[in-house]
Amino acid sequence: MVPEYPDFKPLEFKDHDLILENLNSSERNICELCPGNFYIWKDFDHTRLTLINQNLCVLISPANEPPYFLEPLGRHKIKETIDICLKHSRRISRASEDFLSKFPREYYQIFPLRDQFDYIFGRETLAELKGKKFDGKRNHIKKFQRRFPQYGFIPLDESLKTKALVLFEKWFSIRKQTKYFIKLDYEAQKEALLLAFSNYDKLNLLGSAILIDRSVKGFILGSTLNRETIAVHFLYSDTDLPGISQTLLWEACNKTFNNYNYINLEQDLGITGLRAAKLSYHPLRLEEKFEINPLTQP
Repeated sequence: MVPEYPDFKPLEFKDHDLILENLNSSERNICELCPGNFYIWKDFDHTRLTLINQNLCVLISPANEPPYFLEPLGRHKIKETIDICLKHSRRISRASEDFLSKFPREYYQIFPLRDQFDYIFGRETLAELKGKKFDGKRNHIKKFQRRFPQYGFIPLDESLKTKALVLFEKWFSIRKQTKYFIKLDYEAQKEALLLAFSNYDKLNLLGSAILIDRSVKGFILGSTLNRETIAVHFLYSDTDLPGISQTLLWEACNKTFNNYNYINLEQDLGITGLRAAKLSYHPLRLEEKFEINPLTQP
């Protein structure tokens, strides 16, 4: 049972049906409103729930930034609900463009969060990679397939956790010396990945792995964002194997995610290389997100 504000409760797996019910009552196109993300990041985010004007409000308190509310889930007294949220935390963050259309914007400071924009792609486009703009991607895949003609592409599940974590540790060890290592947040990623594997079926996660000589050399993992879109939460591959990341995404779009029309590859966090990699796949659009603040700060 979620309490009325000012009381809160921590997000638990027993809240799953309530979360889904509230998410289904709203448009959801951003990865923060993906049910899978709510749970795999709940320990890092210290996610807490409260009801304000019959709206489900989610307070996020991560270690690396000040607390913020996500956009309220519901349609009751939206402006009054926003005002209570802002009085409590001074900000609503990662708010979607759709949410901004539900209240008078002139009462608040609102600005875009470019590092948090989601990358949206047509699944069929990434499965086919047609045209000159994808020449490089196709060449990488062909080279990988020539080098490893017997590679396996198999469904991901909890039985592959240990092998996947070996790859995860290697991936992060290579990036320890980069200036973006702090943004990647090794501990948070590992914690979220462990939660994902431990609750794989419960969260209806969907993923696949590339195996070479029985070792996991790449894996991809996501969950349903809406009826047409899957959000990809994790994609790791062995950087010693050129072409494997392109092959992994291409295979997943053809076989693992083939019941969806769109792929949400989530945000780039302002990491230059990650931004360039996602833009190189020519997204259909960037799903914008915003921060909402009071007009006057204390």
